[in-house]
Amino acid sequence: MRLACLMAGSSSRLLPLTTSRHKACLMLGKRRMVDYQLESFDRAGIGHKTFVLGHGGAEVAQILFESLAGSHFSVSYNPQFTSRNLDWSAWLALSQHPGPVIYYEGDLLIPPSLLRQVIDNPAEICIAVDSDSKNPCIDTLVIAPQGKVEQLLFIEHGTAKSRPGDGALGEFICFVKLGEAARQFIVGALSTLPFEGDMQLYHIFEQAFSRFPTACVDAAGRPWIEVDNHSDLQRAAHLAGEIVTS
Repeated sequence: MRLACLMAGSSSRLLPLTTSRHKACLMLGKRRMVDYQLESFDRAGIGHKTFVLGHGGAEVAQILFESLAGSHFSVSYNPQFTSRNLDWSAWLALSQHPGPVIYYEGDLLIPPSLLRQVIDNPAEICIAVDSDSKNPCIDTLVIAPQGKVEQLLFIEHGTAKSRPGDGALGEFICFVKLGEAARQFIVGALSTLPFEGDMQLYHIFEQAFSRFPTACVDAAGRPWIEVDNHSDLQRAAHLAGEIVTS
């Protein structure tokens, strides 16, 4: 299955470290974040990979060509990463090739076992959730009344909180397996957007949840991290080795 990884954004919350480089190139101890990500993809058995690059793209591309020499991958450059929102990068990533795909946000470091479990799930759509998140700043919750995934409750800057009876399963881990029918639906919906203002991708995911069988896999205590700020970067340096072997 192909993995489509978005690595175009400028990561302003990690300034000045990201003034001229993408956050994926930042060091987590003795290795770069992208090195750990590629190891996790490899351990999960992911062959074909697509990367959408923008800010600091030349450095990321050089790392990819050196690290993935001889493997099946492609790189797409998004020169409009400052003027268009995430929806545009998502369209670039998901529209390039037919077939099932993993949508993957490039600030994530995910254990290979969780990636594999999502990939192997037979549902047309499969998402991942952390029902016992240790993240101090949760920005997206998975809402599933009566156990059916319906909503991604996104509140920017990490202020999302579950409430009794709201059906929240836990924190959304920002990668999604899409079968071909779901991929086509997502790409079609994205293609109608102006790619300006607030991103609409998560709302489109919600529309897809109502149209296609959707499953949810729990991290179940496995470590993972989304690197958004300096505190996340420090946590990632301590967790990275454990994550890629989980």
